[in-house]
Amino acid sequence: MKERAHFKAVLAFLVRRSGSPHRFAHLLAASLFGSTLELVLIPAILVFVGGKLDHTFGLSLRARAPHLRWLAVVPFVAGVPWLAWSIYWQHKKGEGTPLPLVPTRVLLCDGPYRFTRNPMALGAILWLAGWALLANSPSALFGGVGIFALFVLSWDKWIEEKELLWKHGSAYEQYRRRTPFLLPRFRSLPRQQ
Repeated sequence: MKERAHFKAVLAFLVRRSGSPHRFAHLLAASLFGSTLELVLIPAILVFVGGKLDHTFGLSLRARAPHLRWLAVVPFVAGVPWLAWSIYWQHKKGEGTPLPLVPTRVLLCDGPYRFTRNPMALGAILWLAGWALLANSPSALFGGVGIFALFVLSWDKWIEEKELLWKHGSAYEQYRRRTPFLLPRFRSLPRQQ
């Protein structure tokens, strides 16, 4: 019984924090859908289609480096923190989700967004590159990850940036001038509040 009461208390807290039961339901649905899509479905499709193409065309990364699968650790270790931190930051500080259905309410210029305007895209690209290396699939690595990166970065540049500029005006313009688009800059940056 105590677990049930605790669960209800946590659920009530989350609903209050989100502002309304309706908004909470949107946040929850967007989070579950986005997480499943990013962490499971896209990598699974990438590896499956890449494997089929590799088999059809006789491609393999193994011919050049038998221990190439160990290299998958590098993009995973580099990408997962960017992906997780940016999603967490959008929920905690931005009061929204990565999905356009429930966008953030505030302009994020701190946390991972202090180093790059697109930490989530950076993390996702590295995450998928890790899966492609683990699957030993050149088609997935160069074709799938390349197409994904082109799509996501084009969306971020031509759609999302225009929306942010429209929504936040000069605050976004100043942020855009001082923060790189994708590759993080770690040199000494003033803290943004």
